[in-house]
Amino acid sequence: MKIRREHLEAIAAHGRRGYPYEVCGALVGHWQEHRVLEVVEMKNCETEQPKIRYQMDPRDQFKLERRCRSEGLDVVGYYHTHPDHPPRPSPTDLARAVGTGGLSDGVFHIVMSVEGGEHTSAPCGFIFRFETESFQEESFEFEG
Repeated sequence: MKIRREHLEAIAAHGRRGYPYEVCGALVGHWQEHRVLEVVEMKNCETEQPKIRYQMDPRDQFKLERRCRSEGLDVVGYYHTHPDHPPRPSPTDLARAVGTGGLSDGVFHIVMSVEGGEHTSAPCGFIFRFETESFQEESFEFEG
């Protein structure tokens, strides 16, 4: 996936601001070009365990999808943070992706760790594959 370092820094800044809770958002760009053009912060609506779970508001997701369609863009993926945990999909992340019944197939994800509210890390992204019910590492291709 092609991405700018400033996009990863925007995710990191969001994670630091939201620490010790998980934060989440969407990645907007062009599917055919495998390119992220914009990071869109979303509110974590999880009320029971926001330190280890996230939930995007479906209404906000729908509004973003509608805006993207009108601007000729795509939601190319999503991101969330793992406060004080590794930057890789958790068993809960996998169960959620599998639970979509294939709707998450091929979707790009960034999982950023936020250690102690300051140090952030996301060495790669991940693509969910429904056929194998797994996340596969996807390298970043930095632009600009």
